[in-house]
Amino acid sequence: MELLETVFPLLTSLPLVTAEESRQLDALAEGAGIPSIVLMENAALRLAEVVGQHFELDPPKRIVVVAGRGNNGGDGMALARHLHNIGFQVQVFLLSSPDDLKGDAAVNYRAAVNFGVPVQPIASADQLSSLIEPLRRADLVVDALLGTGISGEVRGIYATAISLLNEHASRVLAVDVPSGIHSETGEVCGVAVRADATVTLGAVKLGLVLFPAAEFVGDLFVGSLGIPLALLERLGIRRFIATPELVVRVLPPRHPNTHKGDYGRVLIVGGAPGMTGAPLMAGKAALRCGAGLVQVAIPQSLNLAVEAATMEVMSFPLPETETGTIAPEALTVLAPRLQWADVVAIGCGISRHERTQTFVRQLVAQVDKPLVVDADGLIALSGQRELVRRRLAPTVLTPHPGEMAALLQTTTEAVQRDRVGTALKAAREFNALIALKGARTLVAAPDGTLFVNPTGNAGMASGGSGDVLTGMIGALMAQVQCRNLPVSLAETVAAAVFLHGLAGDIGSWEKGEVALVAGDLLEHLPRAINEPELAWPLTLRPLSPFLRFVVRWQR
Repeated sequence: MELLETVFPLLTSLPLVTAEESRQLDALAEGAGIPSIVLMENAALRLAEVVGQHFELDPPKRIVVVAGRGNNGGDGMALARHLHNIGFQVQVFLLSSPDDLKGDAAVNYRAAVNFGVPVQPIASADQLSSLIEPLRRADLVVDALLGTGISGEVRGIYATAISLLNEHASRVLAVDVPSGIHSETGEVCGVAVRADATVTLGAVKLGLVLFPAAEFVGDLFVGSLGIPLALLERLGIRRFIATPELVVRVLPPRHPNTHKGDYGRVLIVGGAPGMTGAPLMAGKAALRCGAGLVQVAIPQSLNLAVEAATMEVMSFPLPETETGTIAPEALTVLAPRLQWADVVAIGCGISRHERTQTFVRQLVAQVDKPLVVDADGLIALSGQRELVRRRLAPTVLTPHPGEMAALLQTTTEAVQRDRVGTALKAAREFNALIALKGARTLVAAPDGTLFVNPTGNAGMASGGSGDVLTGMIGALMAQVQCRNLPVSLAETVAAAVFLHGLAGDIGSWEKGEVALVAGDLLEHLPRAINEPELAWPLTLRPLSPFLRFVVRWQR
């Protein structure tokens, strides 16, 4: 691990950059004395390492490079030269006239030709048929057509070439981004290459870790261009993808001379007839994630059921409405327990009864402790931005897309069209930490900090998974607070989300996605906590000191 850290230091999270920030990083490197041609050479070397070590190809295997006329194509031609030099059978198809190449791409075209690499220019669509047979016969096809600069729909010869790659290539390595993918939003610009692996260069592009791009990226690696981390830090990036190291930072080893009070007291308020399991699972998850003490406050008629269901989670009965949900009068009864708690979580299974929703709003307004709000607790806050904004203690809201739509009084479709923008907007408007659940859950803070979570799977799309996450967030918040750890709220919630997804991944390895239920997450949380590096498959651990695995595509 020591060598890896010299190039990719032990970051608790990897920065995510836009296309403009990537260009700024290159400019900073050039200003510091690293010429752009050196950056392109380093890019080619990272790609060559993935060809040999991840795809496990040795000379004289057949490699086809399909290159565009920009810097992405220059990276591909530099790679072709390196592979040709060590004995691979390399053929380059250049979708441009050589006379149209400029700068570093032109330099690498001339170098490839001078070193004997076969380069066949393709200037028109009717010449693309010559691609088909080489694509079919290749052991690997390198997509070096389009980079981070595209924004509109891919058309013409490039669109046709992308379709041919998808139809005829057996395995594809994408350079920086799969051609046709918008590097910031993750949208498909009409048509896009479906890669088996992508080596993104210098820093991870934001769009690559979002859907729908994630379906096209394959296994994602970030390759060092030799740019010092200090230059990247100068850009002030506030977007990250969580890593196993983040978990270690939020949950460091415990000192032997401690007691349960050192690890926080979590109070979970929720439950209603038919939904007793929701607060109970949240309570169990809080204990599994290390909280010292956990109490579940539920309607009094459900108290015996909760007492019978668990030995470790304490219960506390509350006054209830005529339908058995929590009544507004419960706030007075609950006051001593609110004082006792280090963190309060509300909403799991709490119902949408009108009087219960009033209770939720009253509690949110009055409690002066860090607060996590989930499920029907979020529905009570629809249109209540100022109520949440006035809170002095930290607030975490954990909506799924439908609940986010209710909070912002918009539609689920609008939320899903721009998940990043929506999460950041909600964080600003509510002055709260937002965990927008879904594929690649987003954690957004009011200051613009954003975490993208790489763990989790479709098997977790079942009732109760969110309740487990609520308890986990509460537990980690309590421990960070009680242990005085130098960790931000965004990092704390991102670590909980990472572990939640990893527990689901571990469960899916054993049970499959279809049979996975929320209780399985509780069962596999201990292994996730103890082995967060399981998020990196063994075959995708660092291939060299200059490459780092980012996220696996689950086929």
